[in-house]
Formats: sequence, structure tokens, C-alpha cells
Amino acid sequence: MANIRQSDQNSALSTSTTGIISIDRCYCEQKSFRDLITLARRDQLDLARLAVREGCGTHCGWCVAYLRRGLQSGETVFHELLAKQTLDDQSGD
Repeated sequence: MANIRQSDQNSALSTSTTGIISIDRCYCEQKSFRDLITLARRDQLDLARLAVREGCGTHCGWCVAYLRRGLQSGETVFHELLAKQTLDDQSGD
């Protein structure tokens, strides 16, 4: 995988010069996990309702595991690749 500069605002995955990954957004919708988690908490949305309202998790699905974990933990930036999940997957809820 080629390195992508962290300053690239359109990237869901970036690597620093140290090689540490940083995943901070839904790539398909170009919405940050920080904004999505804040919105979900403010409006009391679960993952399914967040997906319907914002579109995240309804395209390629790679953001689902990150959003699920973020809703549980408050994390908005991830430094590891999580296994792909579907919106129907209840194992993370």
C-alpha cells in the first residue's frame, strides 16, 4: 500500500512517516468518525439509525466496525485494521 499523507483530508486511511495507520472517516461518504459519533450521541442514534440518516455503512461497509466500536468506546481515530462487519452483524453490539 502506498503511503498517503496525513494532511490529505479526503483519505480514510493515512500513514505517517513512522508507518502508523490512522483511520478516521467513512471513505464513501467522506464523513469523519468524530462528526458521526458526535451526531449519534447528540441525537441518540444507534448504528442502524446513523447509517440510514448519514449513509455511512450502506456502501462498501468498511466503516461499520469502526462506527460500532466508536459508538461503544468514544474512539474516533483508529490505528488498526478491524475486521469488516455488516450493519446486521450483532457480534459488536
